[in-house]
Amino acid sequence: MQKFHLAWDDSRHTLGIASIDSQHRGLMDMINALAEAVAHDCDCEQARRHMANIICDCKQARRHMANIIRFTEEHFAHEEDLMRRHDFPNREKHAAEHKEVLRQAVTMMEAIKPDDIGRAVLVTAFLTDCAENHILREDKALALYLLGKGLS
Repeated sequence: MQKFHLAWDDSRHTLGIASIDSQHRGLMDMINALAEAVAHDCDCEQARRHMANIICDCKQARRHMANIIRFTEEHFAHEEDLMRRHDFPNREKHAAEHKEVLRQAVTMMEAIKPDDIGRAVLVTAFLTDCAENHILREDKALALYLLGKGLS
């Protein structure tokens, strides 16, 4: 089964804002652990090696996706707090993208039925793509602004 993987590359992904970088690494680790489990037909032993939450079937994979969404909501709230506190000029557009990404992720997650490994693979690909693109586009612009304000 195809596996989608996010590889942290300091030259591409490190933004220079420690709290954001740490959360991005955590999110990538969670998405990669999910991708690994889904790629191995949600094998319990494989999942145990990659994360504390054991994914042993698509029902549990769906629950893990819900954990990723909760973590992402917290991360987005952190970014939006930084944007408010530092008067980021594109705050509304950036926050709107956060809202849309979460809406799409929740819709896709809710579409997963028990034993629907194909849908789980699609959701994993979506999460991988969203994380990579959001970090490299929107978050990079936010980080440049925050660094200019003296935040690190």
